[in-house]
Amino acid sequence: MFTMDDLLEVAVKMEKNGEAVYRKSLKKIRQKALTDLLSWMAAEEAAHSRWFLEQKKRLALQPEEKALKEMIPEVLQDMMGENALSLDEVEFDKISTPLELLNTFIEFEKETIQFYELLDMFIETEEVRKGLKTIIQEENAHVEKLANMAAALR
Repeated sequence: MFTMDDLLEVAVKMEKNGEAVYRKSLKKIRQKALTDLLSWMAAEEAAHSRWFLEQKKRLALQPEEKALKEMIPEVLQDMMGENALSLDEVEFDKISTPLELLNTFIEFEKETIQFYELLDMFIETEEVRKGLKTIIQEENAHVEKLANMAAALR
């Protein structure tokens, strides 16, 4: 049902949502260690978004994918909304340690992975499924990096 182009659109939207929340949260945090972490996460999300956009540019839709894309233009927008999988509900000003902040980031990244795993149920072609698996692996690597940072703070 979903093309790789659709998945890349979702990934870009998710990464941009994450970056926006991290940058917005920077205005609410006063502790340097926490602002450094928020800045790093915003930069990571921006880098992911650029990578997904580059993949999207390289992708050439097949004729049947173009037709499918025209048939379901609103489905992904409805699924994503403006704040899908966002951290808007997190009260960053109440987070007092870098460890708490890292744990918040880890949970956000895990929710992103869960969303990608949900999308997997709708994929009909092996090529698109393989692409999504690659994206999930990269998100898991991001969680691992955050977890390693958190472990170093313990």
